[in-house]
Amino acid sequence: MSKRCCVVSLVVLVFLSIPLAVAAEELLRYAGATTLQRSFMPEAARIFQGETGVRVQIEGGNTNPGIRSLLAGEVDMAGAGRHLTAEEKKQGLVEHFLGWDVLAVVVQRTNPVDALTIAQLRGIFSGEISNWKEVGGRDEPIIVVTSPKGSGMRAAVQELILGEKPFTAAEVVSGVVGQADQQVSMFPAGITAVSLSMVDNERVRAVLVDGVAPTAANVADGRYVLAKPLALVTRGAPKGQLERFIKFALSPRGQGVLSKSFVPGAKP
Repeated sequence: MSKRCCVVSLVVLVFLSIPLAVAAEELLRYAGATTLQRSFMPEAARIFQGETGVRVQIEGGNTNPGIRSLLAGEVDMAGAGRHLTAEEKKQGLVEHFLGWDVLAVVVQRTNPVDALTIAQLRGIFSGEISNWKEVGGRDEPIIVVTSPKGSGMRAAVQELILGEKPFTAAEVVSGVVGQADQQVSMFPAGITAVSLSMVDNERVRAVLVDGVAPTAANVADGRYVLAKPLALVTRGAPKGQLERFIKFALSPRGQGVLSKSFVPGAKP
């Protein structure tokens, strides 16, 4: 009898542990904006898992691939470094605005140019200005390093700097958004526009744009104009644990995490 009791007790314990195991394996999947993947999602996911037991699986892949994965049902939420298009909204996607990403214009430290205007940047990124001497620098060809196609960073440069003009045909496209500053560090004549949160190479520095430094304070008060939106995107209104995570991201605590690298703010 004692053996049978032990067996029965073991079966009961295993049966009772199944719901706990399922709960421990509950998962939310994220893909998309590299900026959020690097500087917001890891800490937000750690806090959220500590409070709920729900794990958040984080992948990069840039804005457009993340949104495609979301539409395909491969992830629960996507990170976006731009606003959703009308077509994406028609497909049922919902944007949850988080804040602003400061876009820094970066050159190598040996470059004597320390300030550029939006008009000069438009000329540089379109190729109409091709030599640094045209903007007060040395007599050498400008090397324009750009972010990969499909990234929110590239979309921001197109919208905020180029407008209707195309990227220069001589652009050097970085394979990864976060490595654009690394490439500029190797080219004395290089320039790029990238998230300030990603500028960590000691051989590069950010220049003033229209006389204003790329800081969170200057973005918050509207003085620095190169800032792109950051958002989490869901298919339809979020429910269950996904809704809980979105609410956390938008709460004062979540915005506190965001403020370590970005600029919290109301949706424009």
